[in-house]
Amino acid sequence: MLSVLRQVESQKPPGRPSKLSIEDQLLMTLEYWREYQTYFHIGQSWGVNESTAYRIIRKIENMLASSRAFTLRAKKETTAV
Repeated sequence: MLSVLRQVESQKPPGRPSKLSIEDQLLMTLEYWREYQTYFHIGQSWGVNESTAYRIIRKIENMLASSRAFTLRAKKETTAV
């Protein structure tokens, strides 16, 4: 996951640097998926605002989804025979 994110980040035009590294942003997203806490609580844990936590998590999710490196199996593949 991290290599995919680094590749996408390198293609972005430079801008204001984030308070959190790309590794921390990925870890924040994985923590959100695992524990499904509110953005407020995730933000408090990482020292960022609730809206910043939301933007980071959505950005990381979109980057991973658009890479097509991670997909869910089709329903036909998961049904028992």
